[in-house]
Amino acid sequence: MPEDIHPQSTNQQLVENPFLGEPVVRTPSRMNRREGVTDCPFCADIAAGAWPSDRETWVRPNDFPPLQPPLGECFVLLYARAHNLPFAAMSLDQVVAVVDLWREVYLDLSQRYACVMTFENSGTAIGQTQYHPHGQTYGIAFLPPIIERELAHVTQHLTTTGACLFCRTLAEEAAGARVVVDTPHWLGFIPAWARYPYEVQIYARQHISDISTLEPGGAAARELAEILLRIVRGWNTLVEGAMPYFLALHQLADPRYHLHLELLPVGRAPGKLKYAASAETAFGLWLNDALPEVKAQELRDAMP
Repeated sequence: MPEDIHPQSTNQQLVENPFLGEPVVRTPSRMNRREGVTDCPFCADIAAGAWPSDRETWVRPNDFPPLQPPLGECFVLLYARAHNLPFAAMSLDQVVAVVDLWREVYLDLSQRYACVMTFENSGTAIGQTQYHPHGQTYGIAFLPPIIERELAHVTQHLTTTGACLFCRTLAEEAAGARVVVDTPHWLGFIPAWARYPYEVQIYARQHISDISTLEPGGAAARELAEILLRIVRGWNTLVEGAMPYFLALHQLADPRYHLHLELLPVGRAPGKLKYAASAETAFGLWLNDALPEVKAQELRDAMP
């Protein structure tokens, strides 16, 4: 973490856990952000004419940003003008537009920040408070702990073997029983180290470090959009409802890194959730009560 970035305003304080070496951002101004309200701020944007009429997707500033310059910038990525539209109900073209939006925002923020965190929280069970279809992106001035740890392991493997650890894993998984979806540009699989029973990781088949190289509306973007729709719809079939999930793009403007997506669904069966309980949250020891090979077969069977 850069030593010169230590703003101490009342709205943003960066502190470090001295035992883990991990940053924590204290943002007391977010305590009173909108939760449980019926009025949609994004529909209000449409009514006020703030959302450009010629755009189906749109990027707007986060009204309660946890990070502010120089630490970062935070944005809401609006997926569609229609309110209360679940991801699984979106059309392929609509999801392609979302993938293109992820790319557009990355190209902007990566010019100013060390890392661009693009993610989606879907479902009340994992804390979603606004139901207009959207995701979020944070441009941050330091590497978040998971990205930092991934890069360290990738660098060590590259130094030792001269090869990319992600590429090696992709080759090992490609013909295995954990594969969920396989296309010319992407491989999706439930990893052996999955924390959630139906967790899926999607690797770019080509060694690219970030989403910037995807052609807007091109074959790779359309394949990714179709994969995401199939997986989310498959999850919904498995839990007989709307699967709550986290979605995260892992990318970095570093040639050693490898673009991939992590899809973390917290449902494990109809009406049952996989909680990050004490072993996971307090000790960092994840317990998975399922075999990835079995869950991969179940998800393959459930996907349209």
